[in-house]
Amino acid sequence: MTDIKRRWFETVRTLRGAARGRSLWVCCLTLALACIVFYISEQMRTVYIRDGETTTLRYTLRREPEKILDDNGIVTMAFDSVDFSGFEGKMGVISIQRAFPVSIRVDGETRTLMTTEMTVGELLAREGIELGEYDEINLSPVLYLSPNDRIVIRRVELETTVVQRSIPFDTEYKEHSLIRHGRTRTLIAGQEGEQVLTYVDRVVDGVLRARELSETVTVRQPVDQLVLRGTAAKPVSDLDFGIPLDANGVPVRYKKVLTNQVATGYSARAGARGASRLKLSDGSVAVRSHEIPYGSKLYIASADGSFVYGFAVAADTGTGLMQNIIDVDLFYETYIESALNGRRVVNIYVLE
Repeated sequence: MTDIKRRWFETVRTLRGAARGRSLWVCCLTLALACIVFYISEQMRTVYIRDGETTTLRYTLRREPEKILDDNGIVTMAFDSVDFSGFEGKMGVISIQRAFPVSIRVDGETRTLMTTEMTVGELLAREGIELGEYDEINLSPVLYLSPNDRIVIRRVELETTVVQRSIPFDTEYKEHSLIRHGRTRTLIAGQEGEQVLTYVDRVVDGVLRARELSETVTVRQPVDQLVLRGTAAKPVSDLDFGIPLDANGVPVRYKKVLTNQVATGYSARAGARGASRLKLSDGSVAVRSHEIPYGSKLYIASADGSFVYGFAVAADTGTGLMQNIIDVDLFYETYIESALNGRRVVNIYVLE
């Protein structure tokens, strides 16, 4: 019995020692597990992942957004925008903007680009595309881009073009009976004028699209051509004293007539005045003032009516008259007409 008891007590003692050692191991394991749980709970973070219009809630021990997305099987492309400002406390938000395609046509080529939400101007700045002062763009630079937007830029330049242009002259005909009927003689040769025209050309992508006249400068005025055209019985003078002519071209009333008078022609500078101080023009004649006073109204024509000077006013005198070389000197507005007059025999009707 004694040996059996001894063995029994040894067995109980052994079992108690084993039980005491197992409890320590269990305690240690429990403590380790508790520490691990505590560490994980302290390090665990809650993160909202916003991918476009989709938001998901995830828990992570990671701190880098790339690893967090990778752990959750979320793939981003090269031009996608990932925004993560870090965790505040145990909460964080990762925002993903997915890139979308837009096209830009500029400088003769079209490019397809990937971009996230940004303005047209920001995209141009990113691509190093500058707009010139007059360039045109189909979308406003402040407009936010949408998928598949098409940006078209037209390069516009304003260029100045200077053009010289001639100004044509007009031809004026002066009709009277100084030369034969139907014949012509150039009294004043016409000269073309000259203008300098300045245009502003609108060149779009190297092609002229519009031209606008901005300035016109007349360098030289045209000189109208004056042509004498012979017309039977047409008077030189345009004066009209209201006295009718009979069938023979003679005034129906007059004070006296001086027949077979020698008439020559003369001219003077524009605006010249005669001895009477009256301004000289077609219809002004030079006389001997003691025979025909200044201001007298006259009618002058050849006896056969082939040459008609017409109604006239005594307004001037001259050396030939004073020396009795001629009887009347007829004024013409051009030297050529005065030369064509030559020496003629006329009748002078003194009207008043």
